[in-house]
Amino acid sequence: MKTLLQSKSITEYAVINFNKLKVINPRLLPERIDIKSALVILIPYRHEDIKATDGLNAGLFARCKDYHGYFNALAKDLIPYLEETSGGRVFGFADHSPIHEKDAALKCGLGFIGKNGLIINKRYGSYVFIGEFLFEKQLPELLHKTEPGCLACNACINACPTQAIDKGGVKINECLSCISQKNNKTTEELTLLAENRTLWGCDICQQVCPHNNGASYSLLPYFAEDIITEFTEDLLCSMNEENYKKYAFSYRKRKVIIQNFLTAKGKYDIMT
Repeated sequence: MKTLLQSKSITEYAVINFNKLKVINPRLLPERIDIKSALVILIPYRHEDIKATDGLNAGLFARCKDYHGYFNALAKDLIPYLEETSGGRVFGFADHSPIHEKDAALKCGLGFIGKNGLIINKRYGSYVFIGEFLFEKQLPELLHKTEPGCLACNACINACPTQAIDKGGVKINECLSCISQKNNKTTEELTLLAENRTLWGCDICQQVCPHNNGASYSLLPYFAEDIITEFTEDLLCSMNEENYKKYAFSYRKRKVIIQNFLTAKGKYDIMT
């Protein structure tokens, strides 16, 4: 397994007994199959040469291609081999998962949960996605020593423009990233997007986090392809459906991100 994962440039992974994990969507588990083990992986997506030029506050995950596409292709490649070597069925999940993914990564020792609610890995910092493969057969556990945790610097708390982060965690209703992804926004929410020039997502808490200083960049070519460094209204309106669906914001209708763009640029009448 190590050789296979390294051939895909996956360096952060662990194997854990499934009964240690928190099931949050049991309906997604395969019927009549008793899952015994989970292979949890981290997918780094930050590349060194990504330089935005539009002056907009947009999460890096919105500028690079959607990781769901990467994971789906990875699962298609890996599952036949994993099933052959384990001797049983294997199922892949990312984001839409039967388990609590951050809790799984934490229990595996793949990172700790920062004050901003993100999993923070020793090698890649917080710029990682989580995926997992669930096995019908029991695998030997491969766990890592628990990471030391936050430095208690409160950099993310102090930098958050909407004060959505405090010592108690993240207040979702005040988080710019969460607000930007809503279908329908209040006047107050649109005002926050305008004041902070926010298009889709927000990386401010990640940008100031000292754990990301000197963190390794991704070696996965997928996340360096078709990067959007300059969001424009013309780009968002003229992008064909095939290209539009390459990006994470495509899970909402196009009008949502166009409204965000116009709001961030001060071209949308917030009071309408």
